[in-house]
Amino acid sequence: AYTSGIALAAAWDPELAKRVGSSIGADARARGVHILLGPGVNIYRAPMNGRNFEYFGEDPLLAARTAVGYIDGVQSQGVIATVKHFAANNQEYDRHNVSSDLDERTLREIYLPAFEAAVREAHVGAVMNSYNLVNGVHATQNAHLNVDILKKEWGFDGILMSDWDATYDRVAAAVNGLDLEMPDGKFMNRSSLLPALKQGRVSEAAIDDKVRRILRTAIRFGFLDRPQQQTAIPTYSKEGRDVVLDEARESVVLLKNENSLLPLNSGKLRTLAVIGPDAWPAEPGGGGSSQVQPFAAASLVEGLANLTGAKVLYARGLPTVSDFFDNSNYAPGNLDAAKQPGTGHQPIKIESFNNSDFKGTPDSIEYADHVNSWRSEEWTTAATVRRSIRYSVSYRPEKTGHYVLLAAAGGADTYRLMIDGEPVLEQSQHEGQAPQWADLSLTAGKAIAIQLDYRPDASYPRVGLGICATDDLVSAKTRKMAAEADAVIVSVGFDATTESEGFDRTFELPWGQDGLIESVRQANAKTIVVLTGGGDVDTHGWLA
Repeated sequence: AYTSGIALAAAWDPELAKRVGSSIGADARARGVHILLGPGVNIYRAPMNGRNFEYFGEDPLLAARTAVGYIDGVQSQGVIATVKHFAANNQEYDRHNVSSDLDERTLREIYLPAFEAAVREAHVGAVMNSYNLVNGVHATQNAHLNVDILKKEWGFDGILMSDWDATYDRVAAAVNGLDLEMPDGKFMNRSSLLPALKQGRVSEAAIDDKVRRILRTAIRFGFLDRPQQQTAIPTYSKEGRDVVLDEARESVVLLKNENSLLPLNSGKLRTLAVIGPDAWPAEPGGGGSSQVQPFAAASLVEGLANLTGAKVLYARGLPTVSDFFDNSNYAPGNLDAAKQPGTGHQPIKIESFNNSDFKGTPDSIEYADHVNSWRSEEWTTAATVRRSIRYSVSYRPEKTGHYVLLAAAGGADTYRLMIDGEPVLEQSQHEGQAPQWADLSLTAGKAIAIQLDYRPDASYPRVGLGICATDDLVSAKTRKMAAEADAVIVSVGFDATTESEGFDRTFELPWGQDGLIESVRQANAKTIVVLTGGGDVDTHGWLA
């Protein structure tokens, strides 16, 4: 697992990018991999894009110089690099259907320079079309992008492939530049294209050009002359780990250092507290198709303990999402829901309907202390039989104050969360999602009616619901640890379940993290905040 694209760009070092590319190319050869599906060079247009962590930032020049170095390195090892996602692909939300509408000057000056440099300078072997439409036409069938600009103007002679399931029209894709449909020929296949050839809608010359491009690229990279796997290259590479370390060091950006708190003096540092959900385990990157499971990754806790010689104390500081749901035990006395037969318990009522619209009489009614079948899933098989499930409970808080109400589901599941009949959170049906939350002000003893209407897209439920007083999120033990340390590092940000391909993330830090920063700062003035993520976050609540 190498440092992600946004971190490599933050190094401002094309030579380092070349070293990284060369090392990844060697890793590919060690495993017999012919084609690397990277780099991603889409412009950082807004911080919410779930794939920003893969890309090279918001500046076209920096992205272009980084991409050229990276591609030169990869391809020096006899591996095809694939520059993606062509083009103007700057959000994950509804990515199959959204149209990026822009004038020619904007396209040329902001969104295309990194692609142009990849083709004209680095002679990249492959280009990948994006999911989105550009000015109303899907990228995989956009003649202006693929034929006029890429192949004619820039002289690209390699393979233009689709992103996975990003082909939408067999003839339009075939005649407008797409050479290879991935992951298989769902549209561009023999049964689809032969009739179009006979009807004159697709020319034989167009098919010949695609075949030539694929064969020419395979010949250029030597695939017909040698085995791709080089068994003499180690799969666990010490040289590669050295490159990763240099990349990580160069990527660090210091945003603020009031009263010269940094660098910490390890000679005077006796106790250092490291607190936060990103402190351990390590978070090498975001989620989706680029997610990598490394041989080993040093977390902040481990790295600091090994480096400083100080006593390094650790606390997560916040519960996990699953723990939040499990511990939201709607205890007797807090609920006005119908009693479970045969007990004195008053749990959550769960009504299951054999249709997708909560119509008619539920075919089953159950009761539970908490709602937690949640799992972070993105791409799953859709259910053939649709159901809907309603969770309802009357919650009576024991104390007045601020509360966090958290809900989460998986894949393309949908839900609507209401309090006293008013919608508070809503998850529409689209690809991928992260937990959502609402901040509430509640009064002790005053009940609120919570209702979650949930529609699973899979054949099983994967939903969670919980509520907790904000004051209770950060434990007294964590506050005590922070107060007793010489300094505190608060490690917050995103992980593979909150920043990922397939959905756009929040601009705010995930639930509870702003409150964690404030709690630690109140306990210890010497507080350092480390942000892990693919880009900017809202810091206005605590930066001062």
